[in-house]
Amino acid sequence: MNSKILRTLLCSVSSLLVAGVAHAQSIPEVPRQDTLILENIDGRVPVPDNMNPYIAGSNLDWGMWQATQESLFNYNLESGELEPWLAESGTFSPDYQTVTVKLRPGVKWSDGVDFSADDVVFTVNMLMANPGLQYSADLKVWVDSVEATDPATVVFHLKEPNPRFLLDYFGVRIWRTVLIAPKHIWEDKDPMTFTDFDLEKGWPLGTGPYRLVRSTETETVFDRRDDWWGAESGFHDLPAPKRVIWTGVGTEDARASMLVNNQLDAAWILGRSTFEIARERNPNVIAWTEDLPYAYLDACPRNLGLNNKLAPLDSKEVRHAINDAINRQQVIDIAYEGATDPSYAPFPTYPPLAAFLERNAATVDKVKSHPENIEPLMTGAGFEKGADGKWVDSEGKTVAIQIIVRSGEATEMKTAPVVVAQLQNAGFDASFQPVESANFFSDIKTGKAAAWLGGTCGSVQDPYASMAFYDSTHSAPIGEAAPGTETPRFENKAFDEAVATMAKLPADNPEFVAAADKALAIFSDELPVIPLVQARLLTPFATTYWTNWPTVENNYFQPDHWWVSGNQLILNVKPAE
Repeated sequence: MNSKILRTLLCSVSSLLVAGVAHAQSIPEVPRQDTLILENIDGRVPVPDNMNPYIAGSNLDWGMWQATQESLFNYNLESGELEPWLAESGTFSPDYQTVTVKLRPGVKWSDGVDFSADDVVFTVNMLMANPGLQYSADLKVWVDSVEATDPATVVFHLKEPNPRFLLDYFGVRIWRTVLIAPKHIWEDKDPMTFTDFDLEKGWPLGTGPYRLVRSTETETVFDRRDDWWGAESGFHDLPAPKRVIWTGVGTEDARASMLVNNQLDAAWILGRSTFEIARERNPNVIAWTEDLPYAYLDACPRNLGLNNKLAPLDSKEVRHAINDAINRQQVIDIAYEGATDPSYAPFPTYPPLAAFLERNAATVDKVKSHPENIEPLMTGAGFEKGADGKWVDSEGKTVAIQIIVRSGEATEMKTAPVVVAQLQNAGFDASFQPVESANFFSDIKTGKAAAWLGGTCGSVQDPYASMAFYDSTHSAPIGEAAPGTETPRFENKAFDEAVATMAKLPADNPEFVAAADKALAIFSDELPVIPLVQARLLTPFATTYWTNWPTVENNYFQPDHWWVSGNQLILNVKPAE
C-alpha cells in the first residue's frame, strides 16, 4: 500500500480502534459446531480497520471479500464456465465492444437498500476517476462509458473490442475482482481514504450473507445475516455456519497442529509429508485427492520474479544465465516432495493452455535449463569470475541477488534455499529474506525488490491474461508504484503489439493465434521472469465439524477459499453428522 495513503488510513481510524475492540469484547459465544474457522493465508491483517477494497495494495482475503461481498460472476475452474451471481446474465455485441449486464432481481445490500445498476455505474466511474485505486488503470484502458438503462441493466461501451471483459474484471478469474460499492454509502466519501469501517453502522456494507463483528491483526469474525437477500429471494439457502472466523496461523507446523486438533476447518497449504502425518493423526483431515499428489492444479504457476529495471537483471543474458542455473526437478523433489511438474512458461496446464503449449513446444524447450551456457552468457555480458568464484562486473562488484519470499508461503519458503544454493553454485551471490505479505507486495510494487518467489496469476482459458501481465503498461520507473502485482517492469515494443492484438480478439481467431505465438516467443527469448513449477496446492480441510468440501470427486468448485469466490465454499459446506 502507498505509504502516504496508509498513514492517512491509520490516522483516520485511530478513534475507531477503541470502539472496535469494545465491540469485539461484547460479541456472544457461538458453539464450535456452528462456527467455521478458516486460515488467513496472509498470517496477519496489517490494518484491521481498513475495509476499503479499492486502495492499491489492500488485499482483503482474510474474510471481508468472501463473507460480506459478492461478485457479479464467478469463474468456475472445474466447469470452465463463467457463472452468474449478482448478475443474471452478460452478453456481448457481435463486435465485442458493447457489453450488457442484467442484474439478478431481489438483491439487496445488508442495510436493506436495493442493489441496482446505479451501484455498478457509480463504482466503475469512481474507479476510473481515481488513478490510485485498484483496477482504475485497466478500466480506463477499456471503458469509454457505462450507463444504467434501467435499474437492472448496465451497458458498457468499450473503447476497443474485448471478449474477456466480464471474465477479467467482474468474474473472479483469479483471486480478486471488481467489487461493487453501495452508491448510497460511498458517493459522499473520498475513496482514497475512506476506511469503510464502522461496526455500529454495519460497515463494511455488502450484499454477502455475513456481517463483520470483530477485526484485529490476528482474527476477523463474521456472523450470519439471516436476512440475506439470497435466502429471502429463494435464490440460495442460508449458509449453514452461523459464524465464520479467519485466523492467522503463520507456519506449516502450526496449521498442521491446528488441523489435527480441530482448531481449523480450512487451511492454507501443507507439504506432502506434513499432510500425511496430519491425516494419520486425524483421519478427518482431507485434501483434493485421497491419494498422491493430494494437491489440485492452481491457476498461478510459480516463478522467480526479476526486476527488469535493476542492473544487472536488466540484461536478458543475465536472466538466461540465472534460468540455466536452476534445476527445476531438484526444486520439485525437495520443496514439493515430488508433487508437481516443471514449468517453462507462465501458464497453468489446463486443457486449452496445454494445447497452446504443445503447439509451441519448440519455443518452450528454449527455456529449459542448460548449465553449460551460464559462463558464455555471463562473460558475453561483461562479467567475470572473481577470486572467490563469484561473478563480478567490470568494476569488481559482485552480482548479488537477494530474493524476497512471503513468510507464510510454505512451498516458497522451502523453494528459496534450494534456488539460492543453485544460484550460489553457479557463481551468483544469492540469498533470500522472508518478509510479511504487506512488505512483499510493497517492495515489488515500488521496485525496491530485486527478485522474489511468486507466481503468474493470469490465464485460465487462453494465453492473453498471462501475456498481458507482462506488457509495458504494468511497468514503471524504480520508486514509482507499478500497476498490478509482482510486475517485473518489463518493456518490449514488439511484445506490447502482440498482446494488444490478442486483447481485441477471441482465442479461435487466426490473428489471435499468430499474436499469441509471437508473444510467447518474445517472452521465452527475453525471460522477464523465470518460470519454475506448476502450482499444485495441497490445501487441506477438516471434516470433523463441516463436510461437503470440494474434492476431485466432488468438484463443484475449486478449493481456493481465499479468493472472492471462496464464498461458494462457505455457502456449500454442511454440518458433520
